[in-house]
Amino acid sequence: MSNILLKLQEEFDENPFVSFDSTGQGISRGYDGTWDYTARNERLRTVNFTAVPESHRANIQRYVGKLLEYNTGKSTDNHVSVSQMVRWKDILSLISKFWGKSDFSLLSNNTEYRKFKSFIKGHYSQSTMDKIATTINTLNAAGLLDRYVKYSELRVLANDKESKQHIAMPSTIHAKVLQRVIDTVETYHPHRLEISAAMSKGIKLRDSELANELSKLHVSSLPKNKTKALNRRVARQAHKLGETIPEYRFDQKGKWVNDVLKDCLMCVALFSGARKTELLSFNHNSYHVIAGVPVLQGKTYKANKGVAKTETWVTHPIALKALELAYDMTQYARDIHKAVLNDAFDNGDITIDACQRGMRQLSSAFISTNMGVEYYGKVKSTYFLELARGLNLEKFGIVATPEEVDEFNFLNPDWYDEMAVGGSLPKLSLHDLRRSFAVFLVRNRLGNAQTIKYQFKHKNINMSHWYANYAQLARAEDLLMDESLMIEANEAMEELAVEAFDDIYNGSENLSGGGSKDIMKEKEERLGRGETIVMSREEIKVLVKNGSKSIVLLPTGAYCTNADCERLCSIESFAAEDKPCSHLVITDKSAKEMAAQRKRLIKAFTDMNDMGDYAYSRILVGYKEKICHIEHTLKSHKIPFEPFTQQIKVLA
Repeated sequence: MSNILLKLQEEFDENPFVSFDSTGQGISRGYDGTWDYTARNERLRTVNFTAVPESHRANIQRYVGKLLEYNTGKSTDNHVSVSQMVRWKDILSLISKFWGKSDFSLLSNNTEYRKFKSFIKGHYSQSTMDKIATTINTLNAAGLLDRYVKYSELRVLANDKESKQHIAMPSTIHAKVLQRVIDTVETYHPHRLEISAAMSKGIKLRDSELANELSKLHVSSLPKNKTKALNRRVARQAHKLGETIPEYRFDQKGKWVNDVLKDCLMCVALFSGARKTELLSFNHNSYHVIAGVPVLQGKTYKANKGVAKTETWVTHPIALKALELAYDMTQYARDIHKAVLNDAFDNGDITIDACQRGMRQLSSAFISTNMGVEYYGKVKSTYFLELARGLNLEKFGIVATPEEVDEFNFLNPDWYDEMAVGGSLPKLSLHDLRRSFAVFLVRNRLGNAQTIKYQFKHKNINMSHWYANYAQLARAEDLLMDESLMIEANEAMEELAVEAFDDIYNGSENLSGGGSKDIMKEKEERLGRGETIVMSREEIKVLVKNGSKSIVLLPTGAYCTNADCERLCSIESFAAEDKPCSHLVITDKSAKEMAAQRKRLIKAFTDMNDMGDYAYSRILVGYKEKICHIEHTLKSHKIPFEPFTQQIKVLA
């Protein structure tokens, strides 16, 4: 045993308090299985050591306690977040798992350090190895060992398993998900108070029937078969209490309400880009209009030592309806939870800090709806909406087309080939919605309202204007999103640009458009020298990051290499401009999309032409010019087609 660990044992001999309530009274001691920090009102409230093997638990508690003491004294505000303590505990547990020891001061010894590295080799990802290096260096700074570790030392020991990036949805799937959750909100918003009333009556009916059954049988609880029979009987009667509510179904665990609640949550997420913890801080009072800009104001814990701070997100007015629906329809559950909390506090079963924490959580629009007998009348560790079972992906009825699969692979290289034609998304989480928001924010910020209306298949162009103006409005009113979402948007921009240039330089056999000549010349020169690729992804990434190259993906599938372009070449129904754009680049993949666009234009032309109305003649002229222009592109890319020969009837 090292001298440092002996000294730590002496310091912890008296098992000192490590957490306190809001009055300053000690709550948890160093060797307790759980350190309770409820009084702090942080996102995390406990540091739980019960899962740490007993042979290492006391040592890890001592080291975490010492790191807490050292970093609290070092901090300007005498504060170390609960999440930071949890990270120390988790990483120290990982170190001890394969090393087999928890006297971390021994890592000062070169022989022991070499053993440690051999034991952990291949067991953790690079990101975890980085966290291990950081923790060892934190122990060093606190004087608990004499070794400083470079990240490169441990990265070479990492395995090949790296966490995948969250997915971004293809645009048409994104639009389908948007439409589904909006339809849910619009359908049930007028019934939100009825839903709460029907659920409240159903729960009271269940309580009454259960009390009668227990009294009749002279028992304190029912056997399983009796419970199931009672639940079926109650459900049959309770369904009728919500007859005016479309497709309403009562069940004690609130599954039907929970499904509607998830759609409300997704709606707010899709129109804000907020994280899970931030979304859970919203309620019906979070929506405001500032200088004409609709915004949501809620709490974030990111980069603030686990302490909540107010943040603002620009949003869309539909978010208000979603929050009102979510809050009002769950009022029945909120009332029951609050009554249970107050009773528990009055009986001395919970502290004032625990009671206040529960009440704060119940101010959220997104709370637990489970009123099953096993949970009913009991204090819960959290009152937020349960999301362990996901976001009901199967209910969106996604059947991927070949084009959607191609776009999915383009947007999500980490998930390449994990979505099949005819299949659905491989997964869908709140953070997937967040990344989708960032990706489409990037795309939309580079387009005009018509472009976005096409990209999102919006029925209302006002929604498209909101997306297009998001960044501009946010900057003008100083209502920027949280910094990390902006970083994610910038990363998405870089990823899309790299994929696009890789398609142009290395993926497409043929190129066309005014901007393709110089690229084709460069390709010929490099390939003529025997190079297998024109420009590696690494080279492209460097040029994108330093601003030497920029690109815009147009709805037609083509690319514009001038990010500041304001031309209308991205609007499919307009006639082609006389002067060819010197920035437009069309790949083989783009040309295939334009072939599909041509078919749509021909159908639109035929339908309008059959009306025989002279007022449409100029539009038909524009359609015909666009169709012929696309045919030139198809020839360049060797895509077969039947030439368009229809004449405009009213001009013939």
